Amino acid sequence: MVDTPGRAESAAETDRSNPPNPVEDFAPPPTTTPVSRLLLLVAHDRNRRLLVDRFADRSGFDVVDGVSALEDAGPGGRTDGTENTVGDSEDGTVEDPNEGVPLDWRTAAETTNGVGTTASGPGSDAEHGTIDPLDGEAIDLVLVDVTALGTYGEWLAGRIERERPLPFPCLLLASESTVRRFFASGSGHDLRHLVDDAVTTPVDPTLLDRRVRAYLRLRRQAAELDRRHDQLSLLAQVLRHDIANAATVVTGWGETLHGEVTPEGAEALERVVRGGQRIRELVENSRDLTTLIEAGHKLDTEAMPLAPILRTEVDAIRRVHASTTRTVTVDIDAPPPSIEVIAGGMLPSVFANLLSNAVRHNDAEAVEIGVSVEVSTAEVVVRVADNGPGIPDAEKESVFEPATKRVDSPGDGLGLSLVKRLVDSYGGRVWFEDASGGGTVACVALRRVSVR
Repeated sequence: MVDTPGRAESAAETDRSNPPNPVEDFAPPPTTTPVSRLLLLVAHDRNRRLLVDRFADRSGFDVVDGVSALEDAGPGGRTDGTENTVGDSEDGTVEDPNEGVPLDWRTAAETTNGVGTTASGPGSDAEHGTIDPLDGEAIDLVLVDVTALGTYGEWLAGRIERERPLPFPCLLLASESTVRRFFASGSGHDLRHLVDDAVTTPVDPTLLDRRVRAYLRLRRQAAELDRRHDQLSLLAQVLRHDIANAATVVTGWGETLHGEVTPEGAEALERVVRGGQRIRELVENSRDLTTLIEAGHKLDTEAMPLAPILRTEVDAIRRVHASTTRTVTVDIDAPPPSIEVIAGGMLPSVFANLLSNAVRHNDAEAVEIGVSVEVSTAEVVVRVADNGPGIPDAEKESVFEPATKRVDSPGDGLGLSLVKRLVDSYGGRVWFEDASGGGTVACVALRRVSVR
């Protein structure tokens, strides 16, 4: 990324403003035995009472009767357990003599409200003006049967979504034949995505206990990984903040010494300044890559005017090298202001890195860079051409791989990897071509905003 005094201050603004204090965030996790809250969405009254009693006698569990709580949320959320009734075996385990046929697999004459189509359950809080009685209640795992899933599926889907990025697991209690039909491909069941696993009825108490504890253990491990991820992210933010500040001091004081050193020391001073600029560039690229990775490589896009972005980055690279002994000329043929492309807020990083690479990897005494734009109906192609040594054909693809660089290259491969990932996330393309007079042309194709 291009490095100027103004840009250096703004580029690390997120990291440098109100720098975090990581002391409290790095506190060790609690060592007390965790209590897991189980939410029971079981429509059959007797089965629900059996499960409440079973887990109430085991340490480490706090059981919440979700059906009773949600029934009070509104008149439409009531279920009396008469549909899809579940019986009990002699040893008190749950079984399903009627095969647990889901409501939405019955004929219209047998039921008027199928699973996943309940129009008056507690999930419709806004419509009925009801208040979710379980809002704010911690939930670690849900046990649900088919009837309750049909009644409370909408509420359950909303609650799981609010729990992200660590949603609680959901286990279905149903007969073996019901489970097969529930998860069968092509069944069209619109609530299958809510269920993580199934425990077949009649339930083996030991199996149920083991399955519940296994999923709770996985959730605790996921929570611990998420906590460590947050700590490492905070540490990276603190390091970027401190390194960016130190690099700013180095380059700032170094630039004030121009004209104060002997001719013999001018080259050494310029290397120091370029080193500080490169450090800030690495900090910015690492921050942008972190943002891209945490977004899952799916950044928000919008219509963006291309011309001002290109002019800003060209002016920046000109200012960076105006105070150095190296001659850098950048010509630009900007597109009309009306040309817009589909991209995101990190698009300037794409062109900043390409312009910076065109200078850094150039061994010519006078660096010459040309920026041109080709506009078609569907896309806009930006070309950044230089008069450097060029890139061998065998390396034109591998240069975009993370940490890939040539042996004699002064770079680290991070910038081009960022360029590739950003352009891909915008639905565009990036590649290298040979310049007609020698050198390299970096090409970026972005989707054009349609003109109505």
